[in-house]
Amino acid sequence: MPKKPDAYYRPETLPEALRLLSQPNALPLGGGTSLLAGDVDGAVVDLQALGLNQVQQTQDQLRVGATLTLAKLSQWLAENAGPTGPAELLQQVIHLAGPNTYRHAATLGGVIASRLPDSELLAALLVLEAALELQTPELATRSLADYLMAAERPSGLITHVVIPWGNGRGVSERIARTPADYPIVSVTGWQPDSANLRLAATGIAARPVRLTAAEAALAAGNTMTAVQAAQSAC
Repeated sequence: MPKKPDAYYRPETLPEALRLLSQPNALPLGGGTSLLAGDVDGAVVDLQALGLNQVQQTQDQLRVGATLTLAKLSQWLAENAGPTGPAELLQQVIHLAGPNTYRHAATLGGVIASRLPDSELLAALLVLEAALELQTPELATRSLADYLMAAERPSGLITHVVIPWGNGRGVSERIARTPADYPIVSVTGWQPDSANLRLAATGIAARPVRLTAAEAALAAGNTMTAVQAAQSAC
């Protein structure tokens, strides 16, 4: 039976949450899909009362609160963003993230903080070149690519995910034992209308990664070189 946390806090302001999280062994709690699945050594700080579950859209970006669940994000995209562009790709990878029960509990910030190696959602956010707003307690912005490349998970509380929003086409393809399984390997592509193709993969490294060498080869028209570059990343 998993060990229960030593204490539970539910702050109502971000400064209070940061103060609580500064304590030794204090852990943030979003949807709880990863944290509460195992033993918890220390206190948990529930982030659900901080109001970090809103979506703000401008002409060129989508700013998503970190505690918004995947199901709520999918619903917002369906109702407000239409079926094309980044929304279509995000809808696909959210559906691939897990069963309905998981999508209703898992938060966008929690998925990112977990740095899951097989997450097609993270791969999609990589090719969309998403950035993270981190509170440390000063506000800092860091690219998702840098966040995932760090050997140790970077410090700071993820408060928002900023996704550039423009026209293009994207798709994620996977190899899995069954349609219901997590992927053994997957490749996600995003073709902006006004830029070169971007690619990211899961299952070939400790965390999802951009296939920058393959992207460069494809941009130069070298298809075979791109294939070899993708193979060398494995």
